[in-house]
Amino acid sequence: MNASRVSEETTMTSPASDTPHLLAALKEAQDTVRAYDTKAQIVGVGYIFALRIAGGIGAENPDPVAFAPWIILVAWAFVMTPIIFFGMVLYPSRKVAPKLAGSAGSVRHMLYVEPDRAGDVDAYLAAAGECDWRREIAYELMKTSGLRDLKRTRFLRALFAAALGFLLIFLGQVLHGFAII
Repeated sequence: MNASRVSEETTMTSPASDTPHLLAALKEAQDTVRAYDTKAQIVGVGYIFALRIAGGIGAENPDPVAFAPWIILVAWAFVMTPIIFFGMVLYPSRKVAPKLAGSAGSVRHMLYVEPDRAGDVDAYLAAAGECDWRREIAYELMKTSGLRDLKRTRFLRALFAAALGFLLIFLGQVLHGFAII
């Protein structure tokens, strides 16, 4: 019984047994990155439709008020900024993901293949046979996790900007309803 326990502990800490766990973590990080893309698309489109509804409420007021140009610019800035922010969630590609200091030099970038760097199939297969796959997977995991965190931050920033935009529209309509502006 004690020998099987030692064997099990050795197996759990061996480099070969790390690979499935690293691949699972990488898949989870990639799935989360894709989920932020999907969320940003859905919420961005929903925001645009909601703006139409919110704007329609103000259009029902029979007494339109002439706006000064600076009010129009400020309103457009608050309305358009969230749309730009949702687009920025979609923008960051792997190339703008946070850089990893020091470890990139020993990685051959086998999981994220750039055809210009790989050469041809034979060169890629030769490099694949010589690389440390644990290091490759760990590098991709760290890189993708950095991208995931960047997308999360941008998504939350876009949600905050959308809420602020709706608040501005609401306050403008309330103030207009009370003939304050």
